[in-house]
Amino acid sequence: MPAQIPDLPTNLSVTARTIRPDPSVGDDLSALALEQMDQGVILVDADLTVKVINGPLYELFGLPRGFMPGADYAQMVQFLARNGEYGPGDPEALAACQLERALRTDPPSYEHRRPDGRVLEVRTRRTAGGGFVRTYTDVTERRRAEDDLAKQRHLLRLTLENVGQGIVLLDRDLRYIAWNGLALDILGVPEDVMRGRPRLQDVMRHQIASRLVEMPAGSPDFGDDLEAKTAYLMERIGQPAREFVYARPQGDGRFIEVRVVPLPDGGQVRTFTDITGRVIADEAVRQSREILTGVIDAIPALIDVKDRDGTVRLTNRFYRETYGPAEVPPPGPPADRAAALDRLVVESGQGVPFHEDRAPDGDGAMRDWLTTKMPLTDEDGEVTHIVTVALDITARKRAESELRDAQASLIQAEKLASLAQLVAGVAHEVNTPIGVTLTAISHLGEEVGRIRTLFEENRIRRSDFQEFLDVAWESTRMILSNVERATGLIQSFKQVASDQASGERRPFDLAAYVDEVLLSLRPRLRRTPVTVELDIPAGLIVDGYPGAFAQVLSNLIINALVHAYDEGEAGRILLSAREQPAGWIEMHYADDGKGIPADIRSRIFEPFFTTKRGMGASGLGLSICANIMTGTMRGSIALEDGGGTGTRFVLRFPVG
Repeated sequence: MPAQIPDLPTNLSVTARTIRPDPSVGDDLSALALEQMDQGVILVDADLTVKVINGPLYELFGLPRGFMPGADYAQMVQFLARNGEYGPGDPEALAACQLERALRTDPPSYEHRRPDGRVLEVRTRRTAGGGFVRTYTDVTERRRAEDDLAKQRHLLRLTLENVGQGIVLLDRDLRYIAWNGLALDILGVPEDVMRGRPRLQDVMRHQIASRLVEMPAGSPDFGDDLEAKTAYLMERIGQPAREFVYARPQGDGRFIEVRVVPLPDGGQVRTFTDITGRVIADEAVRQSREILTGVIDAIPALIDVKDRDGTVRLTNRFYRETYGPAEVPPPGPPADRAAALDRLVVESGQGVPFHEDRAPDGDGAMRDWLTTKMPLTDEDGEVTHIVTVALDITARKRAESELRDAQASLIQAEKLASLAQLVAGVAHEVNTPIGVTLTAISHLGEEVGRIRTLFEENRIRRSDFQEFLDVAWESTRMILSNVERATGLIQSFKQVASDQASGERRPFDLAAYVDEVLLSLRPRLRRTPVTVELDIPAGLIVDGYPGAFAQVLSNLIINALVHAYDEGEAGRILLSAREQPAGWIEMHYADDGKGIPADIRSRIFEPFFTTKRGMGASGLGLSICANIMTGTMRGSIALEDGGGTGTRFVLRFPVG
């Protein structure tokens, strides 16, 4: 051993030091007990001679077995110092410091961190002869566990201090034993007072006295009796048998939600949540609902909101007054039609335009209604509710009927008064054109009924619509100008009421279809020297509604013929289109006509707005265009600056 460890004294004989007279049985037991200990043990006398050293100590420090009883303790300390046991520095100085500490047994207990990271608990006690006994216990795992526990406690404290709730813990005697800062703020108790572990009733008494907590509504009048108030609150909310939540207003204007959770040992966890913002928001919502309900109730129309299953969720006052206590329309064909339209709205995701209908009210009296249905959708576009608005037009229909009767009576009286003068002329001049007109109108009415049925059943095809246009065109050529204007006005009004053009969705070539639209407008264009030019590339396919698109183009061109040019004035209209950006069509309309005055540019898309009210214009053309582009075509139409000459529109809509 001396040859392997140069630091040891060469005169140290392991064999000589370890051979002793036969020990007694007690000594054997003591030696065995020392070897079986988990601690390293060393006994050193006043001369710094090692008297006892056990195996665990060798293992703890990696000491060579040369340090048997009888060795010099100073040499062992110097050996450890040179091997870095006490950290960096002069080994001789470090060893001297350790020897001095051992002799003074100061401190009697400390922790030593070894170079490999292990932590040893070192305890030193003096012996009667001036020596000392030192034990070394490996407390690495215990220290690691304590450090982890301290970290967890620190994290828990940080968490509690940063949550948006005040939290307190009470023991079985209802004394405060733990809390966070927000709880102190809400309770209105200083930190030093809380460290005195006050009782729940003491804090409650303080809050009542400082008017931080008010007595709940309905409490008895205790006057200024603070103890009675405290006892009353303790009885109600002091020790609930199960989890209990209540809200209270604070004296500083805040609203606090208190949650009391009883613990198995009789203690409590109490949380305090500031719900002032939520209470204010709820109050604002309540007021908004009251205002909205008041507005809806003030509207002189039936308004109801149904869910997808047809269950009525909301009605207004006019609705309830109309149908009485039942608050639902009576069963019958009108109710069945309404249910079918509700299903159509849910399935198509689109509203039903204004349409006239007759239905009984709660008393069974028949009324005339102008009704529309609109869907309410969620974020995914799914229909969640159907809103129905029905205007009572019974009085209007009655007035119209009375007006027609009055007109018929006046006409009849006039006919009777001038029968002698009119018989001959009417027979020749009136009967034939009126007969032709009635025949044409009758035929046109049949076709309108057919196409309307297809439209309402969502079965309309392009060929059906084309056939209807052909019949309508031939019929209208036979009708007098005043009847033609009335027919156009009725058709235009129908478009406005619909808010979107009818038609079947299908892919179509934009350039080819624009040619078809211009072909249908050729009879009208032939009567003017205005030409229409196209700049649309072939092969630009749009998956949309060609019928609706045709209505927009027709209205734009006819509107130009009526407003942009004087009768007989030559002109040029240019239609161009490109796909930009990808997936969107941008189409430009431009003419070289009079242009639109600046003072009316903001009103051109308003329904019934026209500058030629008495000259055959209805004021619906551009309004219909706007409704179709934003609704059916899912795009937009905007008026561009024409630079002082002509009119320009830009239309944008998706390719598919």
